[in-house]
Amino acid sequence: MKRFEYKVPGGKLLRAKVEDHDGRISFLQITGDFFLLPETDLEELEKRLIGHPLDPKKISETVAGFFGAKKTTIAGASPADFTYVINSALGIRA
Repeated sequence: MKRFEYKVPGGKLLRAKVEDHDGRISFLQITGDFFLLPETDLEELEKRLIGHPLDPKKISETVAGFFGAKKTTIAGASPADFTYVINSALGIRA
């Protein structure tokens, strides 16, 4: 299991636990002290990224597109912060 923790400057803490298999995300859990409304969007995002290829640009596009389409309210972090913590946990960078 790979892990990464990130304190958003002036914001909240995000943690990602990930596993990958055959070049794809096989497990993802995001936790922290951020606020997200509706809360169910976090679980939905995690599910959407299962099976996703380990491509940092595609992960960024998926995260940004997801939050944009869902009109998710995020307090203390941004979609880019979520992308950063996921990609960092996976050890991949754009």
